[in-house]
Amino acid sequence: MMKVATGTTGIRLVTAMGCIALLASLTMMSGCRTTPPRRYYTLSYPINRDNATLSRPPLHSIQLRVKPFSVGLPYDRPQIVYRQSPFEFQYYAYQLWAAKPQKMLRELVLSHLEASRLAGDVTQEYGERYPDYELSAEVLAVEEYDSGPVWYGHLEMRFQLVRFRDKIVLWTYHFDRKRKVYEKQPVYVVRALSQILAEEMEHITAELDRVISTDRNVPVTLNVPRPSGDADETPDTVKIAPAQPKPEGERTYPGAPNWDELLIVPDGPPVELPPEPEQPDEG
Repeated sequence: MMKVATGTTGIRLVTAMGCIALLASLTMMSGCRTTPPRRYYTLSYPINRDNATLSRPPLHSIQLRVKPFSVGLPYDRPQIVYRQSPFEFQYYAYQLWAAKPQKMLRELVLSHLEASRLAGDVTQEYGERYPDYELSAEVLAVEEYDSGPVWYGHLEMRFQLVRFRDKIVLWTYHFDRKRKVYEKQPVYVVRALSQILAEEMEHITAELDRVISTDRNVPVTLNVPRPSGDADETPDTVKIAPAQPKPEGERTYPGAPNWDELLIVPDGPPVELPPEPEQPDEG
């Protein structure tokens, strides 16, 4: 016959066994929770590289430098931003950019301008001589915008063209567009953002041709009207709705990393201008 422990020693033994069983149960429960996989997204759209355009001379025999794009601090991080209110930023834990959004946008703008043959040389860096013009851009918003059951891709940018020799601003352009997403997944938000940029770049390229042609006193070649945005929702038409919870994988869980403590990696030291070329002696 099995004896049951009694007294103070028996109570301690039973309590210890209960604690061990509880710890084992918690360990098994935590082991069943799986961490969602991280997904990485890139901004991209097909750039028209037809043979007729690539084989013709450039519209302008100039050098155009595309400067590094600046970006608002809330977007200068790897997590994709989503907002359910104009007053609060939120970040996906596992939906990440493959590179900083301002860098991907700059690469797309550069590739588009190269394929359009707008300038004889489109570059990111200073070469053996100074560029004739510099194009800069500020990324004001690149995000998912949620309005109740409807999601939008929201892209807002401001461009500026400067004549390099005297630093005169020749042209500025600003757009702020939201496009409805019919599948509520981040990949479709990224596609909507890419489509907005593709449409805007057709107009921006034509605008650059117009401004540079006027500055150089030559005929304008391109003529692309500003995108109407008929497929978009403007910021004024998007109504704020009660916040909706994100999928289970995006919620906070025990042991989840604190994304707010991630360091924002700088783009690098400021670019220094090359030294002025030496002038020949007149004497």
